[in-house]
Amino acid sequence: MSQIIAIDYGKARCGIAATDDLQMIASALTTVETKNLLALLQKYLAKNNIEAMVIALPTDLKGNMSE
Repeated sequence: MSQIIAIDYGKARCGIAATDDLQMIASALTTVETKNLLALLQKYLAKNNIEAMVIALPTDLKGNMSE
């Protein structure tokens, strides 16, 4: 089976989460500085079978677009 990873993209840091191989439970993996996100994703994708990637739309608590 394969995983789904989620990225909570931010200006300074990004949160990364992934499902188990059965795609039933999602767990936090790490938080990484945004400038290091691509390197982390390259390493993770090389070691794991990923079916999909979800990237969060940055909004504030009122639902307005934010940084």
